[in-house]
Amino acid sequence: MLTFTERRRLVVAAVITLIAVPALLLSGNDSSSSTNTTSTLATAISVAPSDSEPAEPAFLPENNGSRAPEIITVNVPAPQTGSNVNGSASFIRWRGDLLGLQPCATPHALIGAIITVTNLNNGRKLECNNVSIQSLPGGNIILIHTDVFLEIADLIDAPIPVQISF
Repeated sequence: MLTFTERRRLVVAAVITLIAVPALLLSGNDSSSSTNTTSTLATAISVAPSDSEPAEPAFLPENNGSRAPEIITVNVPAPQTGSNVNGSASFIRWRGDLLGLQPCATPHALIGAIITVTNLNNGRKLECNNVSIQSLPGGNIILIHTDVFLEIADLIDAPIPVQISF
């Protein structure tokens, strides 16, 4: 004869089997339910009146045949010649061949401008070519190529107080 514990295990196994087997059979039978749903949808669509036209998709723009706008050139006035700006300068190493340029970057002058940089600590000066007008990190007004920066200060002194003129 079975003990109480064995009978309890047998009852639990039977209950789980009675619940799990029908659940698995119903979940494995999704293909027929999706077929029924598809046929119901097809019936519903075929019942719709044939004289009505489908609405335009909301996510597509209207096609009115117009061309895309052309690129517009905006003229920005050049900064005043002979401008002087005081601030701090630091260095950066540009990669690649510099083609004989002494590059520097400042948003205060136009690209290609020749900028005179004066170290306010020791009075040394250098001239460099502006190659970028992007905003600069750390509150600097100019970034100078490493080899060019060495003409006015040691790298360890950076950032240094400078006056730029262009």
